[in-house]
Amino acid sequence: MDAKQQEKMNSVLKRVDVTTIIILFFLMVVMAYYAMLQSEMKQKIIVNQELVATRSASQINDYLSTGVDIIRVASCTLDDMIRKGKSHAEMRDYLLNQSGAIEHISGGNSMGLYAIVQDDFLDGTGWTPNAGFVPQERPWYGGAMANIGHVAVVDPYLDAQTHTMMITLSKSLCDVKSVAAMDFSLGHLQTITEELAVHGESDIEIVMDRKYQVVAHSDKAEVGKCYLNEEGTFGRALIDKMRSADEKYFSFRFGDAEYIAYTMPVANSWQCVSVFDATSTFAQLRRTFVLTIFVLLLVVSILMVIMTRYEKKTRLAQELNQKAESAALANEAKSAFLSNMSHEIRTPINAVLGMNEMILRESHEPNVIEYAENLRNAGNTLLGLINDILDFSKIEAGKLEIIPVDYDLSSMLNDLVNMIHTRADAKGLTLLLNFDQETPKRLFGDEVRVKQVITNILTNAVKYTEKGSVTLSIGFEHIPEEPNDIELCVMVKDTGIGIKPEDMEKLFSKFERIEEKRNRNVEGTGLGMAITINLLEKMGSALQVESTYGVGSTFSFKLRQRVVKWEPLGDYKASYQALLKGHKKYHEKFTAPEALVLMVDDNPMNLTVFKSLIKQTLVQVDTANDGDEGLLLAQDKKYDIIFLDHMMPRKDGVETLHELKEQTDGPNFNTPVICLTANAISGAREEYIEAGFNDYLTKPIDTEKLEDMLLDYLPQEKLQAAGHEEVRGQNELDLPESLAPLKDAGWLDFAIGIKNSGSVEAYLPLLKIFYESIDEMAQAIEGFYADRNIKDYTIKVHALKSSARIIGAKEFGEEAQLLENAGKAGNMDYIRAHHENFIETYRGFKAQLAEVFEAGLPAAEKEKPEADMELMEAVYEELLAAAEEMDSDRLEEIIAEMDDYRIPETEVELYKKIKQAVEHFEYETILSLLNH
Repeated sequence: MDAKQQEKMNSVLKRVDVTTIIILFFLMVVMAYYAMLQSEMKQKIIVNQELVATRSASQINDYLSTGVDIIRVASCTLDDMIRKGKSHAEMRDYLLNQSGAIEHISGGNSMGLYAIVQDDFLDGTGWTPNAGFVPQERPWYGGAMANIGHVAVVDPYLDAQTHTMMITLSKSLCDVKSVAAMDFSLGHLQTITEELAVHGESDIEIVMDRKYQVVAHSDKAEVGKCYLNEEGTFGRALIDKMRSADEKYFSFRFGDAEYIAYTMPVANSWQCVSVFDATSTFAQLRRTFVLTIFVLLLVVSILMVIMTRYEKKTRLAQELNQKAESAALANEAKSAFLSNMSHEIRTPINAVLGMNEMILRESHEPNVIEYAENLRNAGNTLLGLINDILDFSKIEAGKLEIIPVDYDLSSMLNDLVNMIHTRADAKGLTLLLNFDQETPKRLFGDEVRVKQVITNILTNAVKYTEKGSVTLSIGFEHIPEEPNDIELCVMVKDTGIGIKPEDMEKLFSKFERIEEKRNRNVEGTGLGMAITINLLEKMGSALQVESTYGVGSTFSFKLRQRVVKWEPLGDYKASYQALLKGHKKYHEKFTAPEALVLMVDDNPMNLTVFKSLIKQTLVQVDTANDGDEGLLLAQDKKYDIIFLDHMMPRKDGVETLHELKEQTDGPNFNTPVICLTANAISGAREEYIEAGFNDYLTKPIDTEKLEDMLLDYLPQEKLQAAGHEEVRGQNELDLPESLAPLKDAGWLDFAIGIKNSGSVEAYLPLLKIFYESIDEMAQAIEGFYADRNIKDYTIKVHALKSSARIIGAKEFGEEAQLLENAGKAGNMDYIRAHHENFIETYRGFKAQLAEVFEAGLPAAEKEKPEADMELMEAVYEELLAAAEEMDSDRLEEIIAEMDDYRIPETEVELYKKIKQAVEHFEYETILSLLNH
């Protein structure tokens, strides 16, 4: 009870939390929207006030410029009269005449001109000064003297008689002691400000001088005030905000009102200020905001009701989400495991299939060929199954590919019977076969998938049957509307435990088994039937199940298959034996002596193996030790195909491919590029195609797949039909006497090495390359280990692994694989624990191999003529020239010519290093040795 109450309380608290979050979220949205509207409205007012202020400033500047122009013209005339020596009386007459005109021009805003010339006051307005009047003490005279050559503006003052704001404009004359001046009324300026307010262009229009005295105001009562001297008034609030504002526009509050003002400078450092009363505008916006908050609260209340009503559904959804997350994590773990296991599982299977291929090529005994064919079919079936299971995500996503081919039904039935017969015998069960002998035996369909489905059903039948029998029935039905197709009818019946009706759904569920407790000793994962259902669905069929608990079960399906040949099955064993008699020895599929391909791999042994595998096709092969060298070759020659190893130091296969494709004007821009890789998991092809490769091959390279790929990508005009003569025992294990010292070497499997090399003749050069590179490779690996350069350490160990596997050093190759895996995972503990033993073992191979490649050489060498120093010098010069031009063909020719000579003892060490560098295409090393 307490637990339920606690759960209920937690639920209430959760609702409160969610409600609070929702309210806060919507509140933030509304606040942001309100702020945005306020900002937009404010910006609109500012733009409008800017236009008003600009227009006002323009009118004010135009008005003030009239007085400035008048005083400048008058000053110019007086200057001329002074220079000509005119009398003061003539100057007074000029001022009187001009005053009348000025009063007319200014619209009565000025009474005229007056001046002080050589200490004599000349008045043109008819005004008589008091007896104590001293012009030189007046502000207009001091202003002119302080601004020689410019019009001076005296600060505005309030005229005592007219109560109008006035300014005095004055300018010094040419003798720099005389001054002309005029009084200018600002009454018109007042009219401008009042009209702007009346027309509604602004609520308040103000013109202030630089001392913040009001020159003009839309409220005439404010004229003459100095806002800077006031406290607590609107004017003081305005100038305080104006003085602190960084922009021409600003907003402020006074009382309960909100205002937005825009300032614009005018002549004489005055300011024109347009003020807008935004109180009513923002009040309306606030009312909208309050209404929105109310609606928000109403919506949230409705949401709370809905959330309460659907609380149970929410809780259920959370539980389902937790289960989904757990399933996703389990699926990720499964995918990671399958991906990591991919290479390790395929390795032994490939080894078995490779050895079996040797048997098929070499054996002439019918019973041995039969065993080998059974082994190959079973191995290929196993490999296909493992490939699908390794990428089970593809099965779950429904991406299985159905690949129909021609197949022989008798061969498939033989494989099925051989596979299930042993299991049935082990449990004391009777295996009954009921095959319709009229069934066509040459069909067109996905043999691997059909066999996989029947295998799964048969395996289940044997696993869940303790006594009695398992019956496999095969028949067919004609399809009237499709005369070239049949329905292949398959049925498996057992006398096993049967299935309860309630357990029927578990039968087709992944990783579930029926009656787990009762069948806990039955092997398997429970995945087989789920795969079976999926495969049948892909092939347009469905599995039918009939079962009686405690009696047995019957599984059946009908699958449409196209008939290739209406030859009846008859006795399937006899048909299969006839098939075996038609077994043919290996032949190359084509020859192409004019074709040219490029092979790029950092491992010299891989290069040699590649050349050996396609030797009989007569295809010409250029080789490169790394991506850079491959790119150089690709710049100069047009190749029909380029093969790139994926994992190379410095520049891997993908990077090399991308640089090759950047050579848009190069001869190999459109050349097919094939990736060579050990990555064999499902989806690898799509990965390499996406990277830009045309296709990919897995290593160790399968000869048949390599030839098929050459057939697909070589130009058709360069392909020639192959001869039909049998390949003469190229993989026979009649070892030459030179390999006798290694026959008891447990670390070396000659069968694997010769198979990987292509022939006994090709094996010896590979083994020699392995022997000669031991010191250099070991030194490089130890150097990377000492420098803690794990990346290059891993790449070098990877290359050594490939070399070891090629020559047949299987166990050593596996040790290298483990070190490579540790390097990729950053597992330094494993590397530190095994590095020294690994290198010691590797270096130990040299002494054993030396017995092969050093023994007997002196006797053979003595029969050759010794090259004198003159010849050696000439050879060195030729080698140096060829290395400088990176001419690998010429280098090989020179070395081949020198094989007929015995090298002088003084030159053996140097020549050996040069020869080794030539074999590895190390041009820089050759140049270094010869220039030393």
